Amino acid sequence: LGLADEFERIEDMYAAADRILGRIPKVTPSSKVVGDLALALVAAGADPADFEQNPQNYDIPDSVVGFMAGELGDLPGGWPEPFRTKVLAGRQVSIDVQPISADEQRALDGESLERRQTLNRLLFPGPAAEFERNRAAFGDLSALGTPDYLYGLVPGEEHVAEIDPGVQLYVGLEAIGEADEKGIRTVMTTLNGQLRPVFVRDRSLKVDVREVEKADTSKPGQVAAPFSGVVTMKAGAGDAVRAGEPIASIEAMKMEAAITAPVDGVVERVAIGATQQVDAGDLLVVIRPSHTD
Repeated sequence: LGLADEFERIEDMYAAADRILGRIPKVTPSSKVVGDLALALVAAGADPADFEQNPQNYDIPDSVVGFMAGELGDLPGGWPEPFRTKVLAGRQVSIDVQPISADEQRALDGESLERRQTLNRLLFPGPAAEFERNRAAFGDLSALGTPDYLYGLVPGEEHVAEIDPGVQLYVGLEAIGEADEKGIRTVMTTLNGQLRPVFVRDRSLKVDVREVEKADTSKPGQVAAPFSGVVTMKAGAGDAVRAGEPIASIEAMKMEAAITAPVDGVVERVAIGATQQVDAGDLLVVIRPSHTD
């Protein structure tokens, strides 16, 4: 999201988002709804008072729209109006209720790891699937300590990972080689005292340098990425769109939000690929407005 240096603003915006949403009971996943809104408002540089009065003018995270539609149930203190009505205006939100299978019911009746895994899959299908993909790619990372997981290996220090009771791995970082033309570095590590080379893609390097086009905010037909994330386009060149219609979606840190057309018109140009990582302010779409007064 590019908000690592905005923690104090996020704290203040979290309190404002909580008030706007009706001071909801905050447990997972409702606490994530408040956090998604706070992050989106900080990324957009929005005034919370203006957002509360005119939410239709902003790209709202899908979790917030779903919450206002009742995906997590009814609020004990009632819904914040007219905010809720404005958020849902023109949106068709369907709450999909899926029956559980006999196997899932059996898993839920117990008190086991299988029960927790089943609950995760039923309540949070997207994050649960992503978790399983990451585990399949990288293994069980719960053996790593928090500093090792967040910051990686430190040269000259020995890191310990306990993979089973009484079974420990000692890992160290010896040297990092220069990147090749594909951005791959050779990282020399030690595993229980034995030297091991590991080949790692340095994602901080831009191997294929390309000029990133930024949106001109003074032109109403230019649509910018509201924050850093992966954008998936829904509209294509030549498509007729109406103001407020979703033309793309953006995902970052498990938060998804629709990107809507700011004006009525025709998509003149799409500036990115069908699915692409972007930074805040990158140009996504150019719309030729229907009215140019």
